[in-house]
Amino acid sequence: MYLPGKGHLRLSTRSLTMSAVKRWKPQYFDIGVNFSDPMFQGLYNHSTTPKHPPDLPQVIQRAHLFNVSKMLVTASTIKESQEHFELCDQFPNDFYSTVGVHPCTVAEEFYIGDQLSPQSDEKLAQIKNLVETGVQRGTVKAFGEIGLDYDRLHYSSKEQQITMFRKQLEVIASLKHLELPLFLHMRNACEDFIEVLRPFIDDGSIERGNGVVHSFTGTEQELEKLLQLGFYIGINGCSLKSEENLQVARLIPKHKLMIETDAPWCEIRKSHAGYKYLTPYPNKFFPETQTRPLETHTEPLEPNPEPVVGKTKQQPTKKQQPIKMDDFLPFPSIKKENFEKYQAAAAALQPHGHNGSDRIGQLASPLFKSRNEPVFVGLVAEILCKLHGYTTDEEIETFIDSVYQNSCKLFKV
Repeated sequence: MYLPGKGHLRLSTRSLTMSAVKRWKPQYFDIGVNFSDPMFQGLYNHSTTPKHPPDLPQVIQRAHLFNVSKMLVTASTIKESQEHFELCDQFPNDFYSTVGVHPCTVAEEFYIGDQLSPQSDEKLAQIKNLVETGVQRGTVKAFGEIGLDYDRLHYSSKEQQITMFRKQLEVIASLKHLELPLFLHMRNACEDFIEVLRPFIDDGSIERGNGVVHSFTGTEQELEKLLQLGFYIGINGCSLKSEENLQVARLIPKHKLMIETDAPWCEIRKSHAGYKYLTPYPNKFFPETQTRPLETHTEPLEPNPEPVVGKTKQQPTKKQQPIKMDDFLPFPSIKKENFEKYQAAAAALQPHGHNGSDRIGQLASPLFKSRNEPVFVGLVAEILCKLHGYTTDEEIETFIDSVYQNSCKLFKV
């Protein structure tokens, strides 16, 4: 601006500060993503025939578009722990990973029948090596997903889970100097979970509070016990199913809260108690964005090269049904079985050929119903914000920033 006697001046610091405040946007850290799951390759229910082409680049693009700037890719097996190094290399500064074996996979990883495998010690040594390598690479930011799950004992027995939970804690205790946080899984097993953990905390081999209990679905009493140990609590759609879940979620202190999707699982469904708190795009949690072409490195979705047996591939017609959009985000939302129908309908709307190049709107690459994605982490934030009673812009912004900073602090990113 121009002031008499002052010449031409740039905007004052105060003006720039005010402008920055107006440009606030949410930042999200999805602390639980399962990108190794076959659903992101178009494979469902153990099928070897894809329902749609692999679409991980589109999933990541949607996440970035709505401010999911960081994601922690969680491992359930030794193989996944190792493979995630390459994934993190492909998307530097966006992805981080964990190393560990999930309680539901310890039987197949470490046991032959009811007996520990002769290779179990060798596999534990391999886990230790992966941790050291991953930390040195700067990609591994947590040890896990380890813990106990008594809701799914058909995968691994209580005895197997407890044994391998303790043995994996011994591995990370031997690496105390790395100060790596724990990524913990606890389902319907709080008493045994704490009994296994407490000796490591009491003797100082595992730092009190250096970890998160993710996908928490426990009771108020269980929450209190975990908070007494100093742990953070991770919340996703599975944590918000019932009114009792919501009541417990209200009690999580803001400074101990983290959010996640656990994608492709744990989506927020219409039947969930938390669903009523959600509002359509655009809103504070998903600010309005403009339709722009995709970045050149992101490949568009291509039609499935092999049509489903017994059905003919649909051709575009002038009387296609409208493309159904998601209830809360500006993307098509389709059943996985209807991918070819979507392609035909999109082609009819774009006479020169549909290539999936729009970021939002009817011609954007689609979401798939019942498959969760990191972009939906903002829905978790909205429900939690309303459960805590935050309604003003300042309250909402402070809340979202605090949850994001919790995750950055724990995982040291």
